[in-house]
Amino acid sequence: MPATQPSLTSPAASPSTQDAAPTIEPPAEAGKRTVPASPCRVLTASTRSRIGMRQGKEDRLYPACKWSNDPGNAPPFRFRDLSITYDAGFKEFTASVDDARESFATKRKSDYRQPSVFGRAPSVKGNIKQVGTAKAGEHFDEGYYVYFVYEVGEAKRGEGKAVLRKGNVVITISVSGADVPGRRMRDGRPIDNATAQAMIDVVAGQAIAAVGVTSA
Repeated sequence: MPATQPSLTSPAASPSTQDAAPTIEPPAEAGKRTVPASPCRVLTASTRSRIGMRQGKEDRLYPACKWSNDPGNAPPFRFRDLSITYDAGFKEFTASVDDARESFATKRKSDYRQPSVFGRAPSVKGNIKQVGTAKAGEHFDEGYYVYFVYEVGEAKRGEGKAVLRKGNVVITISVSGADVPGRRMRDGRPIDNATAQAMIDVVAGQAIAAVGVTSA
């Protein structure tokens, strides 16, 4: 089971700034990795129940799924959204490990600067040594995390994003949400960093384990 406390951060609520340990892949993992055919099925029913997520909706263009909770019919409202996206290039042009490394580095540079067009620079950022029960160098090759607040139409949301590379696949896990005391969205309070991290900790192991491997 994932740790009950977020494992992305140090006591100062900041992920480790040290580089993730390199992965030494055994011969059985020498082939290119594959993304799950049904991203909405990577999480078990018990996991979705634990974080209060309903049935997911798959993206039509990318190997991705988005889940949302039921905020209720009367205030206070609790909004939570979770998305898991897999990127291994196009079907005809599967990404190589070098491609994935480059994509990962580009994403990290962009997210460290401004992860959302509706927000500013992240208030928390750093490399991931461990997320939930998954460890860098053992379950994934490298990872980083950012937390930021963004605003759309005077409504503010907090979002935590963990981006992980496993071989030639880049996995993005995002959790966003807000707590709204009344019926005006602009009065909402963005979820904090610890809340976002705790949800990511719960789902990360299954999201990573869903990445398969083909023959060399």
